[in-house]
Amino acid sequence: MPPPPARAALARSLSFGDVFAIALGQVIGSGIMVLIGIGIEFTGHGIPLAFVLSAGLSIVKQLPVAFLGSAMPATGGLYVYCTRVLGPRAGFFYLAILLVTHVLIALFALGFAEYAMALVPGLPARPVAVAVLVAFYLVNLAGVKEAAALQKAMIVLLLCGLSSLIAFGILEVDYDRFTSMGRLFPNGWYGFALASVVLSFATGGAQFVSELGGEMRHPERDLPRAIIGSTVVAAVFFALVSVVAVGILPVERTAGKPLAEVARAILPGPVYVAFIVGAGLFALATSINSTFAWATKSVLVACEDGWLPRGLAAVNTRFGTPHILLTWLLAIGAAPIVAGKDLRYIIMLGGGLVFVYDLLPLVAAFLLPRRLPGVFARARMRLSAGTLRAVSVAGILVLLGQCALSFSDVDRTGWALVAAYIAAVVVYIAIRAPHNARVRAARTVG
Repeated sequence: MPPPPARAALARSLSFGDVFAIALGQVIGSGIMVLIGIGIEFTGHGIPLAFVLSAGLSIVKQLPVAFLGSAMPATGGLYVYCTRVLGPRAGFFYLAILLVTHVLIALFALGFAEYAMALVPGLPARPVAVAVLVAFYLVNLAGVKEAAALQKAMIVLLLCGLSSLIAFGILEVDYDRFTSMGRLFPNGWYGFALASVVLSFATGGAQFVSELGGEMRHPERDLPRAIIGSTVVAAVFFALVSVVAVGILPVERTAGKPLAEVARAILPGPVYVAFIVGAGLFALATSINSTFAWATKSVLVACEDGWLPRGLAAVNTRFGTPHILLTWLLAIGAAPIVAGKDLRYIIMLGGGLVFVYDLLPLVAAFLLPRRLPGVFARARMRLSAGTLRAVSVAGILVLLGQCALSFSDVDRTGWALVAAYIAAVVVYIAIRAPHNARVRAARTVG
């Protein structure tokens, strides 16, 4: 008889507030601090509209995922959805594409170190980056409930930091700047569309709380609320911050610049320091913490399914956390920092692949009513089969458009890396599939 699944040892302890904080921390991460300047380069004073459009498109893409979470919440949710609806090979393909992006946790840590150095000049960047990774690793090792409690506290400070910029700047904005089509769309609709694609990395990400479905008290109800609600809250803050960013200073001073430089020009000294701590450090800290919270869960289930060594899926009996997988995630994030490697090509690879792995859950949602009608019928979130299919198709079209725009700026090296990685995944699946089938057969007999 096969041993009980490791996921059974995970405690169902997360409330709606916990999950909402994790989702909001995933959305309001480093994106707003860095990407706003890039978006301004593309569309000038149209940046608030680009944020609103990007958030709207993110919600279109997330609605089918929210429905899946309402219908069959599970640990490693996104991987499980794809596996149950599309089959084991498609499920692992999704996970393998997602895994390559986890190295970006190193960027969050290095960004945290840069903001810390701005407050305390002379700090060594790489040791600080590794130290912050270790700190959040230890928090998540102690339990997902503890990580969620810390996340809620950091979210409060993060929102206070962003609110300080809005409060000091909103009354100083020259709103006449937003009445000219030339200023709103200086590079035409193509520039506006590119800005919306870039900003999708800032407004997306809430769907990853689906990975925590098996640790939530009421996932059928809370997953859709957390995914959609956190995206809406983030969009409001992003739009208001961007109004201040381009409504006070000339576009030439904000285009291509991080939000910290905008804040430096607007805020008084002590408030600026509070902004850097609240919005700068905690934007990155919440991204690191939320990644540690959810990124191991699909891998844990894939280990149980036979795609990866089962021993990796061990769960600590005292804390109820996947300590081996968390340690691997720490190693993946710390290795490029310690080695001093240039992450440019890894970022290129991950940035292009994000639209690829986002497609599969939408395909699963489209096929759910036909392939798993019983699961579809018991969803807490109410959508007709026709509506779910229509929203899924809309999300797929949005992703294909964003993917085309994103890859339009990828060089040959990026294309080669994407193709090589996908080919390696396909070969691995072909080799490992027979073992995976034996594991599933043994589980069925047991």
